[in-house]
Amino acid sequence: MYQRLKNLFFIGCLCTSTACLSAETSYPITVIDASQQSLTLTKIPAHVDSKSMFSDQVLMALLPLQNITSLSRLSKDPTYSIIADKIPTTLPLRDLNVEQIIAEHPDLVFVASWSDGSKIAQLRAAGINVFVIKTVYSLKNIEKNILLVGKLINQNTAAIALVDKMNDKLKQQIIIPEKQLTAIEYTPWGASSNHNSTVNTIINQAQLDNVIAYNSGDKFGQVPIAKEQLLALNPDVIIIPGSDSDGFRQQLLHDPALQTLTAIRDRKIISLPHALRSTDSQYIADAIIYLNHKVYQPHDSSSIQ
Repeated sequence: MYQRLKNLFFIGCLCTSTACLSAETSYPITVIDASQQSLTLTKIPAHVDSKSMFSDQVLMALLPLQNITSLSRLSKDPTYSIIADKIPTTLPLRDLNVEQIIAEHPDLVFVASWSDGSKIAQLRAAGINVFVIKTVYSLKNIEKNILLVGKLINQNTAAIALVDKMNDKLKQQIIIPEKQLTAIEYTPWGASSNHNSTVNTIINQAQLDNVIAYNSGDKFGQVPIAKEQLLALNPDVIIIPGSDSDGFRQQLLHDPALQTLTAIRDRKIISLPHALRSTDSQYIADAIIYLNHKVYQPHDSSSIQ
């Protein structure tokens, strides 16, 4: 457990080694966030605001509801949020509203690295403690982000338990195949995801080989894929975003140009729900298990917890 807390040194923890290893956070604590800004917390944040899906999901697992001032609006959308049904109606949902946040003056605001920089600057100028969370893709770095959030809000033990639970689920539920299959994500907009994405982590951890993992893509890890390239790669499995009801799966299965593909022949086109595909929190374990079971145990109807 304590080894995980040592990892905080690599993501901005500037406290002493004794403080980093303690079950209780020692305040004041100073950290460097993803925007390379220094943040010093002088006491335990009693009121915490979240403006990213990652921090929404982690804070809901670590803090009592009375300590959360609001979550992002997207967290209540069941299409894209895995915690949509866990959020009580009494918990406010808001976007990055500068005036509202200044009026409430929470002790700490978590925002994503892609959040509006000008609004973050306004909040800091008003004396609001803002921490920009680094966008990460690997399981190891997701663990580090969870532990760092736990450190900042004095929930170290709970954060360690959350990471342990995630790893235990993967260890206990992942099916290790005799032969690992190849796979590719293929979207309706003709793109796939390379190693700079959580999708790649989901694919690899699900015991699949992402055939375009190291192809160059844009800053979001998106790689354009033409049908001709898809035919040349000939993956065993095609992963599509969304649900079966979207119609894209049937479109691919009946596309005359794709009938020679192994994935089409074997009907291994797996729909990965958006709420699982987009998560970069502890729930990525659920996405990995879901995909792994859909490929290697297709008749398993167990629900993701």
